This record gives sequence, C-alpha cells and structure tokens, in this order.
Amino acid sequence: MARVLIVEDDPAVRDVVEHTLSREGIETETVPDGETALELLSDSKPFDLVILDVMLPGMDGISVCRELRESHSPHRTVPVVMLTARDDETSIVVGLEVGADDYITKPFSPRQLASRVRAQLRRQRMNAQTSPEQRKLEFPGLEIDLLRRRVTARGEPVELTAREFEVLALLASNPGRVYSREQIMDHLWGGEFFGEPRSADVHIQHVRQKIEPDPKNPRYIQTVRGMGYRFAEL
Repeated sequence: MARVLIVEDDPAVRDVVEHTLSREGIETETVPDGETALELLSDSKPFDLVILDVMLPGMDGISVCRELRESHSPHRTVPVVMLTARDDETSIVVGLEVGADDYITKPFSPRQLASRVRAQLRRQRMNAQTSPEQRKLEFPGLEIDLLRRRVTARGEPVELTAREFEVLALLASNPGRVYSREQIMDHLWGGEFFGEPRSADVHIQHVRQKIEPDPKNPRYIQTVRGMGYRFAEL
C-alpha cells in the first residue's frame, strides 16, 4: 500500500486530503508543521509522496522542501507536491526552484488531488516494470540507470528529484525528438496535468544545472526555439 505524508496545519484542508487519499486506498500520515515533517522524513520509514502546504507555522513549506532536498535523508528525492494559494505565483515559482515536483492551488477539488496522486504512483509502478534491455542509457559523460533511477555525470553521482529524473529519462530515451512543454508535463502526470506548462522550464533548468558541464551552453538538453526541448543525438 502506498504511503503519503500530509504536511498541513489547517484541519479542514488536512481532513479533505486525508479522506480523499484514504478513499483511494492510500495510507496517510499527517503532521501540522514542517519541523515534525523533517523529523519523520529523516527516518527510514518509507513515504511514496509528500503533500506540503506552503503556509505553515514556524518553518514554511518552501524552507522544508529546500532543507529536505539538501539533506542526506533517505527521502531527499521523494516527490513533493506543494499546496499553494491560487494567486501566489511567487511561492509556486520558488517552490519549483527549490525542488518541489509540482503544485496544487487552493481551493482544489478532491478529484483533482486524487488524479495527481494516482498519476505519480502509477509512474512509480511503471518504472519498476522497466525491461532489462531498457535499464541503462549511456552517452558520452552521462549514464542513466532507469531501473535504479541513478544518474552519473562525468563519473560522479547526480541527485535528481523524482520529477527531474522523469524529465531526463523522457528526453534521453528519445534523442533528437522534440517535446513541447505541454507534452513534458503531460508525461509527468499521465495526461492529468492541471497546472502551468512552463513548470517544465524549471525542471529543465534544474536538470541542466546538475548534469551539464556548462549549463549556459547545454550539451545534452537543447532548446528548440518556439517548440520545446530535445536530447542531443550524441
């Protein structure tokens, strides 16, 4: 059974999220603040997804996400979905920049929430079913292990979030093929993406910073002006 950590201080919102996921057969654990969430995530107790509110008492959600991504926690790459106010564009952008995988704006429908979570868990199951011949992608200076979800750039391990890995795996599996922002985000969410397609730009930027020898002059992930992105045919 999948497990999701809900970090939300508003009891009404917390109850809606918990009830919605419970109806999907998903086990949940809830905490009202960021400090407690980080304590749980530093443990080996497994979570498959974190739903994290931006506005929390004490440490806010942005800080929680940043600290998690920079930690040595076994959950440092767990998918994080931020809950934000509908008009809080700044928090959305900053949240994605510090390592959140996506966001849901309040108020949201239980159906939308369930779709997002189902898509993420479905993608994890698909990754586990990767066939042996598709497990590794090798390029000059870059190796991608699809089964173990590991990336090595110039001999050094690279830590990617779940969403960053999915973007890289999509592009690298089809060198030369151009993907639009919409196609990238639909791939990440199984065709159930409700947000801003330009979220793809943030994910691409993060991946480039981590794998490219010179992110300003990318060797691997190329921009196709007016169309989207492609992985270079090396």
